[in-house]
Amino acid sequence: MALAVCGLPTVASSPRRPPKGLLVMSPSLLPRRSMWAACCALGLFGACTSVNTAPAAASLSVRELNIVDEHGQARIRIAAPMPDPKDLKRAVKAYGIQFMNASGQEVGGLGMLDSIGINALCFDSEEGYEAMCMGLIQGKPNITFRHDWKERIVIGVEEGVASIVLHDAKGTPHLKLAVDKDGATRVEEVKPAPASK
Repeated sequence: MALAVCGLPTVASSPRRPPKGLLVMSPSLLPRRSMWAACCALGLFGACTSVNTAPAAASLSVRELNIVDEHGQARIRIAAPMPDPKDLKRAVKAYGIQFMNASGQEVGGLGMLDSIGINALCFDSEEGYEAMCMGLIQGKPNITFRHDWKERIVIGVEEGVASIVLHDAKGTPHLKLAVDKDGATRVEEVKPAPASK
């Protein structure tokens, strides 16, 4: 009795049943072309679902890596150094990660500014200024909130004194809340420095 296993003719020595799970069909039940097409489809399915056994790269060294959205726009950039944001110039070189909006404008990032001793995570306003930053400034923790390009709240620890400084709309400090390393608390009115003549 002639049998077809995945389209290939075979001869069975006796009319017994094939083992379970084995695809066995009589050529008279299915035209040869259909069986050939089915085998090709199964073969392609197997090729498409096979696991890539190529070894993963142990290291990748690049100066810039852009992660793009479905439109090809860079949304996350890892760079050393980071390029300047659109229409702005960095005062110093920065190394790290940039976050960009759908039009490619920088909206924040994680940066290391080695030349001035700052490592920070910042988020920018729609106008382009750093609205909120938290990080280390010369090794000291600092969180700064800005509005309209001016500092409004600065939280930090310097020489063991934890403080919150509140600024007016012009960025001038007015009030400081502080707790020193011995636990003493202070509320201070901050006098602006006199204008130089």
